[in-house]
Amino acid sequence: MTTIRTIEVSCPLCGSDDAMHLFEAVDRLHGIEGRFRYVRCRSCELVYMNPQVAPESIGHLYPESYAPHADKSQTPRKALMAVRDGLHKIPLVGTELKRWTDARVMAPLFRRLSVGRRLLDVGCGSGAFLAAARAATGCEVQGVDISTHAVRTARMRYGVDVFEGPITEAPLADDSFDAITAWWYLEHIANPNEAVAAMSRLLKEGGTCVLGVPNFDSAFARRFRDRWYHLDCPRHLCIWSPATMRRLLELHGLNVTRIFHDRSPWGLLGSLQYQRYGDNTDPKRRNRIRQSVLLWLLLLPATIVVSLLRRSDIIVVYAQKRTAGTRAGAGRDGRDGPSI
Repeated sequence: MTTIRTIEVSCPLCGSDDAMHLFEAVDRLHGIEGRFRYVRCRSCELVYMNPQVAPESIGHLYPESYAPHADKSQTPRKALMAVRDGLHKIPLVGTELKRWTDARVMAPLFRRLSVGRRLLDVGCGSGAFLAAARAATGCEVQGVDISTHAVRTARMRYGVDVFEGPITEAPLADDSFDAITAWWYLEHIANPNEAVAAMSRLLKEGGTCVLGVPNFDSAFARRFRDRWYHLDCPRHLCIWSPATMRRLLELHGLNVTRIFHDRSPWGLLGSLQYQRYGDNTDPKRRNRIRQSVLLWLLLLPATIVVSLLRRSDIIVVYAQKRTAGTRAGAGRDGRDGPSI
């Protein structure tokens, strides 16, 4: 059995050592041994794991079955995903349905992309998003991911050019991308300031940065605490909020323009799975609640209301790289945009 080593850290956002204890949590998704402590920084209010998983142990947290790294055609959810994708293709209603069932907010991004423009996806996983963006807009795409398994899938299945390693070490030219995305990435890394600084450096002036993250200010994070599905202990090292995301991005020359709140109940289903059964590892009850289409439909009205109150489990933050002479926070007010 692999031992997961942990180390004491300062706040990954502001560097403070003054934090309050919130709770301890365990891995309820893949069953990795250990208990992990989460705290909230008293200075900037970022929630983070401390002690934190040491760099040499990070790779042990992600089995090959880890969903974002897997070939979607080979996952246990492939039948459900096939049904969902079929619904998205229905004339007239398919586009609207997709907005209700996909946590990613892609339409505003795709309007900014076209043939000749360049998109980089950080933490690209299997490459499925990049392939979809390329097909929809004709743009050039590249990816970055640390998982050998994910990189292999992206290259072989989708023909995507992917650098294997952290974004801070990617051999990419400054000011070379029109848009950079990072879906469910920032919560996994110990050095968010370094990563966002690298994204800002690679982005052209006026370029678009889109970041999807779990939201610790959500109604369900407060309700379920250590059984909150999007805590995803111990893979999530930092848990963000609209306020901490604004602070992080503005530190690196990126002005927040919109924040979208997810409508879908997938996270709530996962939290209810943990609340009822304790985890999602026992084969006899695995995904009994988490992947129930019936419960998804029944809970959708509740998660729509939560999104309208701007307390969703997931937020997608749009930001724009400042041009020379533009002050921090200038442009649009950066308030939460319409729920999606």
